[in-house]
Amino acid sequence: MEDEKKINWLSLFIKIVIAFAFILIIVWLVSKLINRNKLSDTFKNNINNMETVAVKYFKDIDLPTKQGESIKVTLGEMIEKELIVSVKTSEGGKCDTKDSYSKITRKKDNYEVETRLECGKEKNTITRKFSFNDCKNCTTDTKNNNTKNNDTKNNNTDGNNGTNNSNKSTGVTYYEYVKEWPTYTKWMKGNKTGDNIENKYEYYATAEKTYYSLGIINKKDIKDNTIEYRLKLNDVPNSKYYFTTIKESSYYNDEKEFASDKSISVVKDGSLNIDNIKEYSLKENNFTYKLTPYYYKGTFYINVKVNIKSLEGIKNIKDKYLVPIKITIKFNSGDIVTTKPEGSYDTITYYRYIQKNRDIIWSADNYVEGYTKTGNTKVQ
Repeated sequence: MEDEKKINWLSLFIKIVIAFAFILIIVWLVSKLINRNKLSDTFKNNINNMETVAVKYFKDIDLPTKQGESIKVTLGEMIEKELIVSVKTSEGGKCDTKDSYSKITRKKDNYEVETRLECGKEKNTITRKFSFNDCKNCTTDTKNNNTKNNDTKNNNTDGNNGTNNSNKSTGVTYYEYVKEWPTYTKWMKGNKTGDNIENKYEYYATAEKTYYSLGIINKKDIKDNTIEYRLKLNDVPNSKYYFTTIKESSYYNDEKEFASDKSISVVKDGSLNIDNIKEYSLKENNFTYKLTPYYYKGTFYINVKVNIKSLEGIKNIKDKYLVPIKITIKFNSGDIVTTKPEGSYDTITYYRYIQKNRDIIWSADNYVEGYTKTGNTKVQ
């Protein structure tokens, strides 16, 4: 009898372990199934934002007036119309722009807005009612009839309020909040403008001066119809504006200007006593030239490269010819500033693109830091 009453503790322990393991597996499977169907907060915000944007869009367009008819706008079309910023998952992935949509359908007493969003493994569809009063192209009779029908329904239910109201379940009121913020690309040089472009400007002072240069070339120094000489600028508008460019130049043959201009001179071989400059100067069809201005050790120069076409018919003085060129030089300051300088100046224009970001959340709180309440509510 004592043997029959003796408990097999090992067998009991094994059974308890097996039962406990079985319970753990069941709990794990159930939690996996629950989490599998649970939507992320980012997804919920995205689909609610889609619905809000779609409702505003449907208020501004003509809607179908026959019962059962519908109009659909895809997520891709919303992005193209700039109704919404591109929708992404919490991991930064993209959502399906073709199969994600908002559709409005004409019902008997109102419209119904159906919004579906597909982002990777997360998918969901939500619906909401859309009043005839928000319909842009609905006739006044339709809106009035809908109002009367609603009044009739309300009157019919007033007598049963004592019963029906007790059966209504009270929900939680959620408020829509929005946060908008910009992001920027790097600054780039250029003059572009637009709604999504921001500009900034920098300035540098400038000055100009025209010189009447009279170059002197020696026939024996001409090699392969080419010769070079150097001009020195004896007088400049501002010695600190040492970035120089040629604004314009031209052949010019006015003896008075060339004879009186002491602000420029030939660096070498620059002394000839000539009474008739025009007689000993190359003509416009005798040569071409290239000018290169530069600054060196506190002095401004212009290198002149002359290509001789012909010297036929041109008088010379001891095999020397004159090259008359009128030159306008632009002097630029090296100091770049953000405020406009006095006098003449040039502008450097920069631009960068602005990306507008928008985040919408729903909360039962009356205040969410960093967000603005839109005035839209829903009860759940």
